[in-house]
Amino acid sequence: MDKKIKVLAIPPDFTGVGYFRCIAPHKRLYELYGDEIDVTIKHNIDYNDTEYLKQFNIIWFNRPLFKNMDLFLEKVKFLQKEHGVKFVYDIDDYWDVGKGHPGYGQQARMGFDKFIKKSLPIMDVVTTTTELFANELRKYNKNVVVIPNAINPNEEQFKPIDKPYNKLRFGFVMGAQHQRDMDILRGMTNRLPKDVLDKIEIVLCGFDLRGTMEYYDIDGTIKTRPIKPHETPWYAYEAILTDGYKIVSEPYKNWLMANVPDSDYPHRENEHYRRQWTKPVNEYATHYNEIDVLLAPLSECDFNKYKSQLKVIEAGFFGKGIIASNFGPYTIDLVNVLEKGGEINNDGNAILIDSSKNHKGWAKAIEKIVKNPEILETMRTNLNSTVTEKYHIDTTTKIRLDLYKKLITE
Repeated sequence: MDKKIKVLAIPPDFTGVGYFRCIAPHKRLYELYGDEIDVTIKHNIDYNDTEYLKQFNIIWFNRPLFKNMDLFLEKVKFLQKEHGVKFVYDIDDYWDVGKGHPGYGQQARMGFDKFIKKSLPIMDVVTTTTELFANELRKYNKNVVVIPNAINPNEEQFKPIDKPYNKLRFGFVMGAQHQRDMDILRGMTNRLPKDVLDKIEIVLCGFDLRGTMEYYDIDGTIKTRPIKPHETPWYAYEAILTDGYKIVSEPYKNWLMANVPDSDYPHRENEHYRRQWTKPVNEYATHYNEIDVLLAPLSECDFNKYKSQLKVIEAGFFGKGIIASNFGPYTIDLVNVLEKGGEINNDGNAILIDSSKNHKGWAKAIEKIVKNPEILETMRTNLNSTVTEKYHIDTTTKIRLDLYKKLITE
């Protein structure tokens, strides 16, 4: 190739999706292969600026929420036909979130699902996170390539820090959109025997009271206002995990209700629950240093079926154990360490819970680990081996390089 490939990568934001799917991978692409590829990462593109856009060989985007989506697609077709620009549409979430999802109303009003289905056939290539989702996307575009989420272990937030603690810590590292998933664990804490509960700490990572809530004004228009603490999903999560605050002392409950960010209760070692406040995107993964075992419930629906296995990857890189729903993305890499009849599978790297056993399986899995710590060591070692090469950012960057070179040569 006699000249560099010029790539424009347009992040939808600078947080989770924008960071993992656009910013980090394209920065690494330039670091490793800058002699072959030039990368521009730019937010808020003017799609009417043809002179600017036509200079790129490839334009990458994710979640294109534009005021006039049809006009955007016309611009895509024009740049493809008149200037040979290749478009890569990265899609990491299924377009139908379902009525139980908090984002359902907004997506229904925007007609986002219709736009995606109209967009997919036009794109030169579609990238996604798993083969499960790729098979669904191929109904609309045959040229779908899987580029999984990946970790750069040299990035500061992904460097594990050993924080010994006198209790085994079972934790959640999640966002505010997991109400249906967390509801799976309703009653779990109440089912734990006291001798097990006394040996563990349940940690909720990412607690956040920021945000807004939509409401209908007296004139019928939709408006927004700051969300109140008790209206946030985090309060609902916390109520589930503490069994309605029954497993915490009264002084600790009062301290929690004071909502002092980034503070720690002075008598934490006497409590069974801990709240970890949210962190910036470039520090978010450090939550994994506060837990020993990740709990990853996932309700069974199409939206969840096509999600990525990022939590599995993160837990593995940090050398943590994982208890997860036996569904969707968690079936890709996870192998149950517990066989039928109670035998231990030494090749297992997780404990998987079937949905039919949600009512008691999670508490039993925690009890099993507490009483058999060697199981946790097997899980941690095997999971780390599963993910460290397969989901290293350099591995997925080579997939991206080959894809972009193939797009240009064809």
